[in-house]
Amino acid sequence: MDQKSLMSFVVLAEELQFIRAAKRLNVTQSALSQLIARLEKELGVELFERTKRSVRLSECGYVFLPEARRVIEDIAKAAETARRAARGQVGKIAIAYVDAAPFSLLSPVIMQFRKAFPDVEMVLHEMTSTEQFEALQNDHIDIGLLRPLYQAEWMRTTTLLEEPYVVAMHKEHELATLEEVHIRALIKEKFLFTSKEKAKYIFSNWDAIFSCYGMLPIVVQEVNQLHALLSLVGAGMGMAFLPLSVAQNNNHGVVYRPISGIDTPCAQLNIAWRDRSHNALISNFVSTAKQVSTRLNRGKNILAAQ
Repeated sequence: MDQKSLMSFVVLAEELQFIRAAKRLNVTQSALSQLIARLEKELGVELFERTKRSVRLSECGYVFLPEARRVIEDIAKAAETARRAARGQVGKIAIAYVDAAPFSLLSPVIMQFRKAFPDVEMVLHEMTSTEQFEALQNDHIDIGLLRPLYQAEWMRTTTLLEEPYVVAMHKEHELATLEEVHIRALIKEKFLFTSKEKAKYIFSNWDAIFSCYGMLPIVVQEVNQLHALLSLVGAGMGMAFLPLSVAQNNNHGVVYRPISGIDTPCAQLNIAWRDRSHNALISNFVSTAKQVSTRLNRGKNILAAQ
């Protein structure tokens, strides 16, 4: 039973005349008769009662008609779904992100992508950059929003955001009265960092500066969750080096200050995906992320309101 036979049956059932039905289907009357006869033989029933003067649905044909229409509609929907999938308009995509991404790009990218592709299911995972690299390599995720720690022949990356680090401190810290803090003023301060594995990227940016100034940060606590780190900074336990976009979060009694006396290193946020045969769904997400990163005001006046 194929779509052509079903369509022939439905059209003849609507017209109840071979001449008009054949014309609608753009086939000869003989071809139409053969299609109907083949369908009836396949089903083992007569779908029409024919006389020399008229054609009408049999009882079996009357019952079969709505089912035939439903099957034709389902086939059309399935074909359109396949075409939409090829255009990256439906499907499922797994996206991982580092914990600082929600403060900058994650929310606007997700919002714009959902608006443009409402039928795509997004599954989000918070992962370190190392975890994302492994997940991309093993096809456990489709997209990574991560720090540029890794390169591989199979991976493509684009930088979405580059922003300077600032120093975060309790709002009543004596250095909080300054508009900017000189690096030398931080030498004997206590700091909060994430664990060594998770802090690999920040140390790659700061190790040379620490060495130049003979500065070995006094780490009083390792905290893996960014919100927990901000809470402890707000509790006065220590300072932290954080990307500028995190300064938009003022809910923990924390203030953020630029660092002077050095060429302040910048934190990069990259988007990464596997370099393989064309995947429209991944291409659409990457394109959306690039559009959002271009449009966003990257940190202008974030510190002015504090």
